[in-house]
Amino acid sequence: MSIDTHAEHDAHGGHDGGHHEPPEVVDGRQRMAIWLFIGGDIITTAALLFTYLYLRGVNTGGHWMSMLGYPGPQMAGGHTYAWYQNAASLADPTNVMVGKLAAGLNWTVTLLTVLSALIIWGAEKALRSSKNAKNYSMTCWVAVLVTVVAIVLSFKQLQSIPQIYVAVNDSQTMSYTTYDSSMMVIIGSAVVHLFLLAFLGVGLAIRSARGVINGDKWYQARLVRLFWVWVGVSAIVVSATTTFINVVH
Repeated sequence: MSIDTHAEHDAHGGHDGGHHEPPEVVDGRQRMAIWLFIGGDIITTAALLFTYLYLRGVNTGGHWMSMLGYPGPQMAGGHTYAWYQNAASLADPTNVMVGKLAAGLNWTVTLLTVLSALIIWGAEKALRSSKNAKNYSMTCWVAVLVTVVAIVLSFKQLQSIPQIYVAVNDSQTMSYTTYDSSMMVIIGSAVVHLFLLAFLGVGLAIRSARGVINGDKWYQARLVRLFWVWVGVSAIVVSATTTFINVVH
Protein backbone atom coordinates (compact mmCIF):
# COMPACT_ATOMS: atom_id res chain seq x y z
CA MET A 1 0.00 0.00 0.00
CA SER A 2 1.46 3.37 -1.04
CA ILE A 3 1.76 6.47 1.12
CA ASP A 4 -0.99 8.13 -0.92
CA THR A 5 -3.23 5.15 -0.39
CA HIS A 6 -2.56 5.26 3.35
CA ALA A 7 -3.45 8.93 3.43
CA GLU A 8 -6.68 8.37 1.53
CA HIS A 9 -7.52 5.39 3.74
CA ASP A 10 -7.03 7.43 6.93
CA ALA A 11 -8.94 10.39 5.54
CA HIS A 12 -11.99 8.20 5.06
CA GLY A 13 -11.90 6.71 8.55
CA GLY A 14 -9.75 3.67 8.01
CA HIS A 15 -9.34 3.13 11.75
CA ASP A 16 -13.06 2.32 12.19
CA GLY A 17 -13.50 -0.01 9.25
CA GLY A 18 -13.76 2.40 6.35
CA HIS A 19 -16.02 5.33 5.46
CA HIS A 20 -19.42 5.70 7.11
CA GLU A 21 -22.56 5.27 5.02
CA PRO A 22 -25.06 8.12 5.00
CA PRO A 23 -27.86 7.65 7.58
CA GLU A 24 -30.42 7.64 4.76
CA VAL A 25 -28.75 4.62 3.16
CA VAL A 26 -28.62 2.70 6.43
CA ASP A 27 -32.23 3.57 7.24
CA GLY A 28 -33.39 2.50 3.79
CA ARG A 29 -31.64 -0.86 4.10
CA GLN A 30 -33.11 -1.45 7.56
CA ARG A 31 -36.60 -0.60 6.36
CA MET A 32 -36.21 -3.01 3.48
CA ALA A 33 -35.14 -5.70 5.96
CA ILE A 34 -38.13 -5.17 8.24
CA TRP A 35 -40.53 -5.24 5.28
CA LEU A 36 -38.98 -8.51 4.10
CA PHE A 37 -39.35 -9.89 7.63
CA ILE A 38 -43.00 -8.80 7.73
CA GLY A 39 -43.52 -10.33 4.29
CA GLY A 40 -42.22 -13.66 5.54
CA ASP A 41 -44.49 -13.44 8.56
CA ILE A 42 -47.45 -12.71 6.30
CA ILE A 43 -46.72 -15.92 4.39
CA THR A 44 -46.53 -17.90 7.66
CA THR A 45 -49.81 -16.45 8.93
CA ALA A 46 -51.50 -17.14 5.59
CA ALA A 47 -50.26 -20.74 5.75
CA LEU A 48 -51.75 -21.19 9.24
CA LEU A 49 -55.10 -19.81 8.13
CA PHE A 50 -55.06 -21.92 4.96
CA THR A 51 -54.41 -25.04 7.04
CA TYR A 52 -57.25 -24.10 9.40
CA LEU A 53 -59.70 -23.56 6.54
CA TYR A 54 -58.51 -26.63 4.64
CA LEU A 55 -58.95 -28.96 7.61
CA ARG A 56 -62.37 -27.50 8.29
CA GLY A 57 -63.33 -27.97 4.65
CA VAL A 58 -62.23 -31.58 4.22
CA ASN A 59 -63.30 -32.60 7.75
CA THR A 60 -61.62 -36.00 7.35
CA GLY A 61 -63.46 -38.67 9.34
CA GLY A 62 -65.78 -36.04 10.79
CA HIS A 63 -63.13 -35.07 13.31
CA TRP A 64 -63.20 -31.30 12.84
CA MET A 65 -65.04 -30.56 16.09
CA SER A 66 -65.96 -34.07 17.22
CA MET A 67 -64.26 -37.35 18.09
CA LEU A 68 -65.28 -40.83 19.15
CA GLY A 69 -64.42 -41.17 22.84
CA TYR A 70 -65.32 -39.82 26.28
CA PRO A 71 -65.58 -36.24 27.56
CA GLY A 72 -62.26 -34.90 28.82
CA PRO A 73 -61.58 -33.02 32.07
CA GLN A 74 -62.34 -29.58 30.59
CA MET A 75 -65.78 -30.67 29.41
CA ALA A 76 -68.90 -30.92 31.54
CA GLY A 77 -69.08 -34.28 33.25
CA GLY A 78 -65.63 -35.27 32.02
CA HIS A 79 -62.81 -36.94 33.95
CA THR A 80 -59.04 -36.85 34.01
CA TYR A 81 -56.78 -39.31 32.24
CA ALA A 82 -55.94 -40.99 35.57
CA TRP A 83 -59.64 -41.53 36.31
CA TYR A 84 -60.18 -43.31 32.99
CA GLN A 85 -57.11 -45.48 33.56
CA ASN A 86 -58.43 -46.61 36.94
CA ALA A 87 -61.99 -47.14 35.78
CA ALA A 88 -63.07 -50.80 36.03
CA SER A 89 -65.10 -50.62 32.85
CA LEU A 90 -66.22 -48.04 30.38
CA ALA A 91 -69.38 -47.83 28.36
CA ASP A 92 -69.21 -47.78 24.60
CA PRO A 93 -67.58 -44.56 23.40
CA THR A 94 -69.80 -41.91 21.92
CA ASN A 95 -69.20 -39.09 19.46
CA VAL A 96 -68.07 -36.21 21.67
CA MET A 97 -68.62 -32.74 20.21
CA VAL A 98 -66.49 -29.79 21.33
CA GLY A 99 -67.64 -26.20 21.21
CA LYS A 100 -65.67 -23.33 19.72
CA LEU A 101 -63.36 -21.45 22.04
CA ALA A 102 -64.71 -18.38 23.82
CA ALA A 103 -64.96 -15.59 21.26
CA GLY A 104 -64.88 -12.96 24.00
CA LEU A 105 -61.50 -14.10 25.29
CA ASN A 106 -60.20 -14.41 21.76
CA TRP A 107 -61.18 -10.85 20.86
CA THR A 108 -59.94 -9.52 24.20
CA VAL A 109 -56.43 -10.73 23.36
CA THR A 110 -56.76 -9.23 19.88
CA LEU A 111 -57.93 -5.85 21.20
CA LEU A 112 -55.07 -5.77 23.71
CA THR A 113 -52.62 -6.49 20.88
CA VAL A 114 -54.10 -3.69 18.78
CA LEU A 115 -54.09 -1.36 21.79
CA SER A 116 -50.39 -2.01 22.39
CA ALA A 117 -49.68 -1.27 18.71
CA LEU A 118 -51.59 2.02 18.91
CA ILE A 119 -49.66 2.96 22.07
CA ILE A 120 -46.32 2.31 20.34
CA TRP A 121 -47.43 4.23 17.26
CA GLY A 122 -48.62 7.20 19.32
CA ALA A 123 -45.42 7.14 21.38
CA GLU A 124 -43.30 7.32 18.24
CA LYS A 125 -45.27 10.26 16.86
CA ALA A 126 -44.94 12.07 20.19
CA LEU A 127 -41.19 11.37 20.28
CA ARG A 128 -40.68 12.79 16.80
CA SER A 129 -42.69 15.92 17.56
CA SER A 130 -41.84 16.67 21.20
CA LYS A 131 -38.31 15.15 21.27
CA ASN A 132 -39.09 13.86 24.78
CA ALA A 133 -37.32 10.52 25.08
CA LYS A 134 -38.29 10.11 28.75
CA ASN A 135 -42.01 10.11 27.97
CA TYR A 136 -41.37 7.72 25.09
CA SER A 137 -39.61 5.29 27.42
CA MET A 138 -42.48 5.37 29.92
CA THR A 139 -45.05 4.83 27.17
CA CYS A 140 -43.10 1.83 25.89
CA TRP A 141 -43.31 0.27 29.35
CA VAL A 142 -47.10 0.74 29.22
CA ALA A 143 -47.22 -1.06 25.86
CA VAL A 144 -45.13 -3.88 27.32
CA LEU A 145 -47.53 -4.19 30.27
CA VAL A 146 -50.52 -4.43 27.91
CA THR A 147 -48.68 -7.09 25.91
CA VAL A 148 -47.93 -9.12 29.05
CA VAL A 149 -51.64 -9.11 29.93
CA ALA A 150 -52.38 -10.41 26.41
CA ILE A 151 -49.81 -13.18 26.92
CA VAL A 152 -51.44 -14.26 30.19
CA LEU A 153 -54.87 -14.39 28.56
CA SER A 154 -53.42 -16.35 25.64
CA PHE A 155 -52.16 -19.03 28.01
CA LYS A 156 -55.64 -19.09 29.53
CA GLN A 157 -56.97 -19.74 26.03
CA LEU A 158 -54.58 -22.65 25.60
CA GLN A 159 -55.66 -24.14 28.93
CA SER A 160 -59.32 -23.96 27.90
CA ILE A 161 -58.87 -26.12 24.79
CA PRO A 162 -60.91 -29.27 25.57
CA GLN A 163 -59.47 -32.76 25.41
CA ILE A 164 -61.27 -36.04 24.72
CA TYR A 165 -60.31 -39.41 26.17
CA VAL A 166 -59.84 -41.86 23.31
CA ALA A 167 -59.32 -45.61 23.88
CA VAL A 168 -58.70 -47.70 20.77
CA ASN A 169 -57.26 -51.18 21.36
CA ASP A 170 -53.99 -50.60 23.25
CA SER A 171 -53.94 -46.86 22.55
CA GLN A 172 -55.34 -44.76 25.38
CA THR A 173 -54.76 -41.04 25.40
CA MET A 174 -56.27 -37.61 25.84
CA SER A 175 -56.67 -36.25 22.31
CA TYR A 176 -57.68 -33.06 20.58
CA THR A 177 -60.05 -32.63 17.69
CA THR A 178 -58.74 -31.15 14.44
CA TYR A 179 -60.30 -27.80 15.38
CA ASP A 180 -58.61 -27.89 18.79
CA SER A 181 -55.22 -28.73 17.27
CA SER A 182 -55.53 -25.95 14.70
CA MET A 183 -56.43 -23.41 17.36
CA MET A 184 -53.54 -24.58 19.54
CA VAL A 185 -51.06 -23.86 16.75
CA ILE A 186 -52.65 -20.49 15.91
CA ILE A 187 -52.76 -19.34 19.54
CA GLY A 188 -49.22 -20.64 20.07
CA SER A 189 -48.04 -18.57 17.12
CA ALA A 190 -49.75 -15.51 18.61
CA VAL A 191 -48.00 -16.12 21.94
CA VAL A 192 -44.61 -16.22 20.19
CA HIS A 193 -45.38 -12.89 18.51
CA LEU A 194 -46.51 -11.36 21.79
CA PHE A 195 -43.32 -12.45 23.53
CA LEU A 196 -41.33 -10.90 20.68
CA LEU A 197 -43.29 -7.65 21.00
CA ALA A 198 -42.68 -7.55 24.75
CA PHE A 199 -38.94 -8.11 24.16
CA LEU A 200 -38.82 -5.32 21.56
CA GLY A 201 -40.82 -3.00 23.80
CA VAL A 202 -38.40 -3.52 26.68
CA GLY A 203 -35.53 -2.81 24.30
CA LEU A 204 -37.13 0.44 23.13
CA ALA A 205 -37.81 1.54 26.70
CA ILE A 206 -34.24 0.86 27.86
CA ARG A 207 -32.55 2.35 24.79
CA SER A 208 -34.63 5.52 24.92
CA ALA A 209 -33.94 5.90 28.65
CA ARG A 210 -30.22 5.72 27.87
CA GLY A 211 -30.51 8.28 25.09
CA VAL A 212 -29.79 5.87 22.23
CA ILE A 213 -33.30 6.55 20.89
CA ASN A 214 -34.37 10.19 21.07
CA GLY A 215 -36.12 12.90 19.11
CA ASP A 216 -33.33 13.01 16.53
CA LYS A 217 -32.56 9.28 16.40
CA TRP A 218 -35.98 7.62 16.16
CA TYR A 219 -35.37 5.27 13.22
CA GLN A 220 -35.26 2.12 15.35
CA ALA A 221 -38.57 3.13 16.94
CA ARG A 222 -40.14 3.27 13.49
CA LEU A 223 -38.82 -0.16 12.53
CA VAL A 224 -40.33 -1.75 15.65
CA ARG A 225 -43.59 0.14 15.13
CA LEU A 226 -43.97 -1.26 11.62
CA PHE A 227 -43.72 -4.83 12.87
CA TRP A 228 -45.91 -4.12 15.93
CA VAL A 229 -48.70 -2.69 13.79
CA TRP A 230 -48.53 -5.69 11.46
CA VAL A 231 -48.96 -8.04 14.43
CA GLY A 232 -52.05 -6.05 15.47
CA VAL A 233 -53.52 -6.22 11.98
CA SER A 234 -52.82 -9.95 11.68
CA ALA A 235 -54.47 -10.54 15.07
CA ILE A 236 -57.70 -8.99 13.74
CA VAL A 237 -57.62 -11.11 10.58
CA VAL A 238 -56.94 -14.33 12.49
CA SER A 239 -59.61 -13.65 15.13
CA ALA A 240 -62.22 -12.83 12.49
CA THR A 241 -61.44 -16.04 10.60
CA THR A 242 -61.42 -18.38 13.60
CA THR A 243 -64.45 -16.77 15.25
CA PHE A 244 -66.84 -16.79 12.31
CA ILE A 245 -65.55 -19.83 10.38
CA ASN A 246 -65.47 -22.87 12.62
CA VAL A 247 -68.56 -25.10 12.54
CA VAL A 248 -69.09 -27.28 9.48
CA HIS A 249 -72.74 -27.06 8.44
